[in-house]
Amino acid sequence: MGQARRDGVRFGLILSAHALGAMSLLSVLTAGPRIAADLGLTAVQVGALASFYSAALAAASLPGGLVSDRLGTRRALALAAALVATGLAIAASARGFAPLGGGVALCGLGYGVINPAAGRAVTLWFTPAWRTTLMSLKQTGVPGGAAIGSATAALGAAWGWQAGIWAAALVAACLSALFVAFLPRDRVAPGRGVPFRPVATLRAVLGLPGLGRANLAAGLTNGGQFALWAFLPDLIQRGAAGYALALGLGALHLGTFAGRVFWGVAADRLFGGDARAALRWLLVVAVAGAGTLWGAGALGMPGLVAGAGFLLGFTICAAIGLHVAVTAGIAPADRLGGAIGYTMLVTNLGGVLVPLALGAVLARFGVAGFALGLAAAALLALGLLAGSGRRA
Repeated sequence: MGQARRDGVRFGLILSAHALGAMSLLSVLTAGPRIAADLGLTAVQVGALASFYSAALAAASLPGGLVSDRLGTRRALALAAALVATGLAIAASARGFAPLGGGVALCGLGYGVINPAAGRAVTLWFTPAWRTTLMSLKQTGVPGGAAIGSATAALGAAWGWQAGIWAAALVAACLSALFVAFLPRDRVAPGRGVPFRPVATLRAVLGLPGLGRANLAAGLTNGGQFALWAFLPDLIQRGAAGYALALGLGALHLGTFAGRVFWGVAADRLFGGDARAALRWLLVVAVAGAGTLWGAGALGMPGLVAGAGFLLGFTICAAIGLHVAVTAGIAPADRLGGAIGYTMLVTNLGGVLVPLALGAVLARFGVAGFALGLAAAALLALGLLAGSGRRA
């Protein structure tokens, strides 16, 4: 097998790893109405499944990164996929809320390991010339996994709600085996055989110069993404015609996909691999997108609604790959997994806190206040990035 083909197989598997998280959660949530009817769950309990997943994902991000540094990327990804498969098997077998929630939480733990391990894989296994591009492209596995997970619900009509979840569990188990079979050993030897000092390791990761500031910027942009997902439908319907809702949301998702491709390529081709430089321009354009959102709310023009959705998807919703690439530029190889886990922890916390803050602003000041808050978050992230370092 030639090198190009090997690289293609490896990247395809990394992309598949990212698909696992969304696939596992959506395979359960899409079957939610049937599960609720069969197990007698309330709407609050069904909604809590997503909360269990998100909480486990956030809790596992930093420990998962340390695990990937310790075990090596291949073993960490195989372990993560096995955790997802086990969680889905528990969920499919559940006859009550507690085991169902526990299975979903285990899937979140598995994805908490995948995030840092996949970022570590791209950094160690691929040429720096295309590294940021690949960091961004691997994130497109998330919507792909969501689509697969949603599609598994079709099996429920014929074989019951468990069938789709069992199918997703089988996919996760097969991927675990494929990771072992086709992914390489790390070029940088992991820490096996060396005494593991978790407190010292954690201090070393948290003390990396500039990483804390860069991670706060990542939390702001990810929080902005979650706020857009939560509030954009309401914002559009406040000031535009009914069909503008589909137009604006379609533009948001199209912009997200286009931005994840564009900004990764731009970082590598235009900015010499400097993801921070690309992120600065992304945030400048995001401020313009927030201004367009304000104009759309004030004027109610469908063209502005679509423009705002596209610009905000193209920037705020497309930033995560660049943030991981910034982390990879700061952290040495032996702390890379832990550093990316730290990034994902703060990123997920931003997804919890920023929507609450922007929701309060929206309730008090309307569309204009929300747009101004979104622009302020982008400008604050821009300032934080100015103080983030880059590994020599």
